[in-house]
Amino acid sequence: MPVHLYGVVPDTGPPSESGDLPGPGRRGRPLRLVAGPDLRAVVSDVDDGLRVTRDDLLTHAHVLEALVEHGPVLPVQFGTIAPDDAAVRRDVLEGQHDDLVELLAAFADVVQLTVDVAHEEEAALREVLLRDPQLVALRDQLRGRSDQASQLRLGEAVAGALEDLRADDGAIVVDRLAPLARAVAENDRPGSGEVVSLALLVDRARRTALDEAVANLRDELGPRVRVRYVGPQPPYAFLEPVATGELAWA
Repeated sequence: MPVHLYGVVPDTGPPSESGDLPGPGRRGRPLRLVAGPDLRAVVSDVDDGLRVTRDDLLTHAHVLEALVEHGPVLPVQFGTIAPDDAAVRRDVLEGQHDDLVELLAAFADVVQLTVDVAHEEEAALREVLLRDPQLVALRDQLRGRSDQASQLRLGEAVAGALEDLRADDGAIVVDRLAPLARAVAENDRPGSGEVVSLALLVDRARRTALDEAVANLRDELGPRVRVRYVGPQPPYAFLEPVATGELAWA
């Protein structure tokens, strides 16, 4: 029967068949383990030709996040289906054995935590007006003028001030959080209001310190930002650079 792959874990410690596996998996199917040399794959059975849904994607992520609470896990890309357990054992656990063991050792004591910071539009605008008296003066000067040139001039001035604020706040976020991480990956900003999106590779023992730093960051930047803090997660942003040797740490 086809199986959906979630991730690869060491053969020591949780999860075990005795109840440590999170569950259920995709479409309510029980999670189970496929054992190989020094490794285990977390899988669940799936039906042939099953249409993928958003719930399936969320389940995949939730399973991985539950697994990483207990120890290192190498995430498998969502939608990876193997024909059966034998194929998982042959192609993954045995065929990629040395690379997987090396990666699990590299990520044994770390987790990824993701911090997304975005501006609240009205509060950010108030902040730039508070910081820049010249911008306030320009706004007052052009108030009541409806010609396109005046409105364009004001709009460009406001947009520039907001971009400067985003740069300043982004630098504050990196300055406060990066020292607590072994490595940092900055994601592309998905929208104009986004300040910064950071994936941080953090020692498990320092998670509390990062929790406190994020809480302090919320207080420091105040109501002009909203902070989304996610984790622990598997090391999504760091798998490829570590695998290729582009990223290493002592």
